[in-house]
Amino acid sequence: MKVLLADDHSIVRTALKYVLSELASELQVVEARSNSDIFSALDTNPEGFDLVMLDLRMPGMDGNGHAIAQVVQRVDPTPVCVFTVSEDPNEMRAVLAAGVRAYIPKTTDDGLIATILKLVLSGGSYVPPVLGGVDTESGFDGSGSHASSIPAKDIFPDLTRRQREVLALLAEGLSNQEIGERLDLNLSTVKSHVTAILRTLDVENRTQAVLKFQRTLG
Repeated sequence: MKVLLADDHSIVRTALKYVLSELASELQVVEARSNSDIFSALDTNPEGFDLVMLDLRMPGMDGNGHAIAQVVQRVDPTPVCVFTVSEDPNEMRAVLAAGVRAYIPKTTDDGLIATILKLVLSGGSYVPPVLGGVDTESGFDGSGSHASSIPAKDIFPDLTRRQREVLALLAEGLSNQEIGERLDLNLSTVKSHVTAILRTLDVENRTQAVLKFQRTLG
C-alpha cells in the first residue's frame, strides 16, 4: 500500500505511520509538510497512491475546504482523509463537502483510527459522531447541554437506547472505563452492554461493531 501523508509535525507523521503499518504488510509512505509539498509528491509519483492523509493546519491549507477540494480532484478516485486538531463542526462540514472520505480529529483513539482507515480503504466513509450522519435522538444532561448524539432507533431497532449510546461512544474510540464515566455507569454494566451489542449486531469484537455502525450510517 502506498500512502501520501501530509502534516507539518514530524511526531504526527511518525505516529500515523505506526497506525498505517497495521493496515498492510508492505507499506510505502511519501511524506509532505505543506500543500505545495503535496502537489510536488503527486507530480513525482505519477503512478498515484492508495490513500491520502492530510492535516488542515499546515502551510497552504485553509479551513473552508477550497485547498482540500483541489487535492481531492487531483487524486480522484483515491480516498482522501483529513486528520486534524480542529473539531469545529462548520469546518468539518466544509471539508466533507469538498469530497473528503473521512474527517478524523486528532483526539481520536489510535485503535479507532485504524478502523476508520480500513473502512475508507474498503470504500466506506467516516463522519465524526458530533455531526450525526443520520437523524439522531439528542439527550441532555443536568446542565442543559447536549449529551452525545446517538443513532436513531430505526437504524438499530434491536438495541436499547442505552446500548445505542454505548455503541456511539465505542465509535468515538472510548474505552469501557471512559464510557462508564461519560454515562455514569459502573464498569461491569458497560461490559454487559458491550457484550449485548456484539451479540445483537452479530459481530465478534468492538472493531467489527464500530465498522458495522459506520457502514450503517454511511
